[in-house]
Amino acid sequence: MNKCSNIYSRHCLSVCVGLASASFLALTGHAQDQEVVAPDTFQDCDQCPEMVVMPTGEGTLGVEPFEANTKRGDLPLRKVVLDYRFAIGKTEVTRAEYRTFMDETNHQMATDGCNTWGFNRILGYVKAHTWHSPGIPQNEKHPVVCVSHFDATAYVSWLAEKTGKPYRLPSATEWEYSARAGTRGPWFWGFANADACDYANIGDENFRRNFTYAPVFNCNDGYLHTAPVASFKPNPWGLYDMIGNAWEWTDDCLHRDKSAVPTHGRPWLEEDGGECDRRTPKGGGWVSGTDWARAGAQAADFAVYHSQLLGFRVALELDHSD
Repeated sequence: MNKCSNIYSRHCLSVCVGLASASFLALTGHAQDQEVVAPDTFQDCDQCPEMVVMPTGEGTLGVEPFEANTKRGDLPLRKVVLDYRFAIGKTEVTRAEYRTFMDETNHQMATDGCNTWGFNRILGYVKAHTWHSPGIPQNEKHPVVCVSHFDATAYVSWLAEKTGKPYRLPSATEWEYSARAGTRGPWFWGFANADACDYANIGDENFRRNFTYAPVFNCNDGYLHTAPVASFKPNPWGLYDMIGNAWEWTDDCLHRDKSAVPTHGRPWLEEDGGECDRRTPKGGGWVSGTDWARAGAQAADFAVYHSQLLGFRVALELDHSD
């Protein structure tokens, strides 16, 4: 095992990057090198999420051979082609946006309570904690958390009916393609661990003073729990909080054998042994260190799961809605 296996440091990053070929580095762009292009955005109603149109094209997704802290659930390196137009939420769905849905529908949550983090330990499900009272400091501009995949799906179904457009959750492929914005490697901002706090609310030095979990990033993002959406710099395609703040549900089902992972962009559902009682959140959250807050990482949670770490953003396929 090489000395870069356990945690990204500035020294290890330089060693690991040195292992990459010149041709790979020529293909790799990062936020420091790329100007954020003024995105093509729209909003279908005053209470609807603001959407950003994604460029069509090819992308390289998955985990590079030199990445540290990889997980068994990570997907293999592969080229994908998204030849259809779609848009994705500029930010995670906020509490204010989710409140509009709840007020109009009186939706009943999938389960009671929410998995809760206490000082230096996970408390487990606390029945009193809900999306509007999650047990951490929040206001209406923070991402909604303590919502299950079922609750997120109910929201996008309501949004589709409200707007007459087929809103849905993004596939894992669409999510990662959008998060990377044409880059490769663990983070769209580059290889520097310490640059994370310019772009993401993650497990940082402040987090380490309160919790002992995870290999943290070597910086301080200024927040202990969630942050208001768009508090940090966007990725090169104008999306905020694609890494950190709240984990985000995708529509893909859990696949234990990842050899047949699709490259077309659509959700990977029951086919190829998909277990759809579990879904695949991506992006990491406010507790996530260098092991989970990576573009290529994904979790596998039961669709009924509620957590202080877990929210979502929405997607819309434009070719079917214009």
